[in-house]
Amino acid sequence: MTPRVRRTVDDVARTLSTWDCVDTITILESGEDFYDPYFFVSLDVFYRGQLPTLDQRREALENAGAFESQEVHPKDRFLLDGVPVRLEYKDIDRYAELVSAAFEPQGAQRDTGTYVFYRLQHCQVLFSKSDWLEQVRSRLGDLSEEFWGRVRNAAQARMEHFLSDLHAAAVREENLFYLVSSAGFIRNYCAVLFAVNRRFEPSARLMEQEVLELPNKPDAFGGRFDSFLRRDPRFTPMRTYELAELMAKAAMAL
Repeated sequence: MTPRVRRTVDDVARTLSTWDCVDTITILESGEDFYDPYFFVSLDVFYRGQLPTLDQRREALENAGAFESQEVHPKDRFLLDGVPVRLEYKDIDRYAELVSAAFEPQGAQRDTGTYVFYRLQHCQVLFSKSDWLEQVRSRLGDLSEEFWGRVRNAAQARMEHFLSDLHAAAVREENLFYLVSSAGFIRNYCAVLFAVNRRFEPSARLMEQEVLELPNKPDAFGGRFDSFLRRDPRFTPMRTYELAELMAKAAMAL
């Protein structure tokens, strides 16, 4: 993190930490440096009770430019000293429920996978009033085999669903449906592999890098994975479906 970005992060965290409702502030950086097109600073702001209103937040961050906000799932985006910053406000009680549900025998699995736990596990703490996050991380390290079995089964079912859609799209030559099905298939194929390895799923941007680093992968994984991702005109939609079918069978055999 460059000194300029560090100053921006510290300034924002210092402001947010004065709000009575804020318990914990964490950071996940995106991109390698300021000039990386992926770069932005992502802060998770865990709170209890009532957040300041949009007007109050805007006033508190008075030096921020290009301020945008979303109220349904509260988020703020802005530029501060030229640094793109994203704030996601997260109710601690809701996250406590998500973590507790993971330990229930028939706990429902989210369609969005385990990324919510990945952020909790890998974030850096900037400010904390309590040991809430430390306790959560300790609990996430004790997830049962039943939990990982449920995660795998849910991801596997979604993978098979998208595989079927991929076949239908190839047969009917429906280009948009083919693209949507391809994306759904490869995302859930990776989710199966993360579950097999007892790892939480990273963001989509980091998925390729981290899935390649998994210790337990199917035979011929590297070549098939690369071929599926490569834009090769020799790979017709039907041929890509056949490759996906081989990949899915090998993943289910793990």
